Amino acid sequence: MSRWFWIGGLGLVTLLVLLVWGVIAGVGLVTDRLPQWLAGGKQIAAQSAQKAEKVFPGLKDRVEALVPPGLGFKIEEWVPGAALPGQDVGGEDIAGVPRFPGMVRVAFGVHEQKKSVTYKGEAGFAEVIAFYAREMATLGFIRQVTSASTTEETHVYASGNRRFALKFVKTSRLGTEMTEVEVREL
Repeated sequence: MSRWFWIGGLGLVTLLVLLVWGVIAGVGLVTDRLPQWLAGGKQIAAQSAQKAEKVFPGLKDRVEALVPPGLGFKIEEWVPGAALPGQDVGGEDIAGVPRFPGMVRVAFGVHEQKKSVTYKGEAGFAEVIAFYAREMATLGFIRQVTSASTTEETHVYASGNRRFALKFVKTSRLGTEMTEVEVREL
């Protein structure tokens, strides 16, 4: 009897250890993969909306006609960070770096005497990137693309001893394409 008791107890402890290991491994897998899964979901939703617009031209206009005016603003009130501020947040623009017309300053910071400013607005991703490439070249800056994807690009602009990193992020807000630009002094 005592022998079977020890074998059963050892089996139970082994099962508990395996269960704890499985939970820890599962949590690790989810935390590692969750950002990729969410990004994939956003991309699928955006592609679906584009395909729907191609298959049913004018669908967006018809839906907007059916939705009560102001519903989008109501949703923006409920979702934190969805609405653009009506005016710039505190801080200042970085001297010598132009701002895309219509963009709002949504963040400002200074770290180790280097400024960082983030702008956001309803503008096309490619249009904003082209604007900065053109304007910075006019100011004598040389551009180097350091990373790029369909929704995010980072460019480094240099002229003499001045260097800036510009990170462009494509997002959408209630079906409207938004672009966020982070400008950092290097």
